[in-house]
Amino acid sequence: MSVLVLQGSSTSRDCLISSLKAHGFQPVQTVSAVSALTQALADRKGLSAILVDLTLDEDLLACQAIRAADPTIPLLVLFNESSAGRLEQALAVGASGCIPEPLNPLELAAKLRAAIRQHRDVHRVEPEQGTAAADPLTHLANEQGFQRQLDRCWRRNRRSPSPISLIVLNIDHFSPFNQLYGRAAGDDCLCRIAGAIQKALYRPDDFAAHRGTGEFAVLLPGTPHAGALVVAERLRGTVMDLAIPHADSSAGSTVTISLGVATAGLNRVPEDLVSAAERALSQAKLRGRNQCVALEEEPALSPA
Repeated sequence: MSVLVLQGSSTSRDCLISSLKAHGFQPVQTVSAVSALTQALADRKGLSAILVDLTLDEDLLACQAIRAADPTIPLLVLFNESSAGRLEQALAVGASGCIPEPLNPLELAAKLRAAIRQHRDVHRVEPEQGTAAADPLTHLANEQGFQRQLDRCWRRNRRSPSPISLIVLNIDHFSPFNQLYGRAAGDDCLCRIAGAIQKALYRPDDFAAHRGTGEFAVLLPGTPHAGALVVAERLRGTVMDLAIPHADSSAGSTVTISLGVATAGLNRVPEDLVSAAERALSQAKLRGRNQCVALEEEPALSPA
C-alpha cells in the first residue's frame, strides 16, 4: 500500500516514515511543499492514501489541491495541540479523517487501513451493478454502497459467525437548517458531519455511509450491543463538538443527531436489522431528539 506524506519537520517525518514501513506500507513517498505535492499527484498511479501535516502553513491549500486532483482518495490529516484549531477546516475541505500527534503507530496503521479498505469497498466495480457506490458530496458510501457492504458482511458472517451492529442516524431538523441557512451551508454541514463520523470510527472494518439527505448509517461487524452503544454515544458527542449553529432546532442551539442502534446475532437477515435500527431511530426522535435509543434485546429477526 503506497502512501504519500506532506510533512515539514525532518525529525517527525523520519519517525512517521519508520512507523508506516514497520506496519507494511510501501512505498512511502514524502514531499514538503504543495508544489511538490501537485507534481506527485500528477503521477499517482497505485497510490493508496495521502497524509497531510496540519502544522504546515499550506496545509489547507494542500487538502484542496488533493481533492481537486482526486475527490475520493483517502486523505488523512495529522494534528497536534497547536494545530487542532484548523482540524474542522481541513475536514470541511475534504479530509477523510484525522490522526493525533504524538503518533501512536497502531492507531496510525489502523486508521490508514480502515480508510483504504473503505475506499476500495466503495469503489470496487461489480459487473452486475456497474454504477458508482460513492456519494460525491460526503465521499462516504451511498445507499447502494451501504447495501453492498451489508451483504458482504452477512456473507462473511456465515463463515465466521459473530454479532453485527448497525447505527442509523439523522441530523435533527435538517430541512429547517437548509431553509434557514441555505443549500450551500447544508452541504457544508453534511460534509463536516461525514468527517466527524469517520473521526469517531476506530476499527478497520467499521463502515460509514450517507444513505440520503441528512441520514447516515454505520455498520459495525463483530461488535456486540454494548460496544455499539459506546460508538453511538461517541458519534453523538463528536457531532456536538462541531458546534454548528442551528437557530431553528428544538434539540439545541447547535446541530445535533438522533441515533438508533440494533444488533443481530446468528441466523438473521440484513433487511430486518436495518428495520430494527430505523425503529430505534424513530423512538429517539419521539423522545426529543439529540439522543441514542437502542433496542433492549437483539431484534427478533427472521431466520436466514
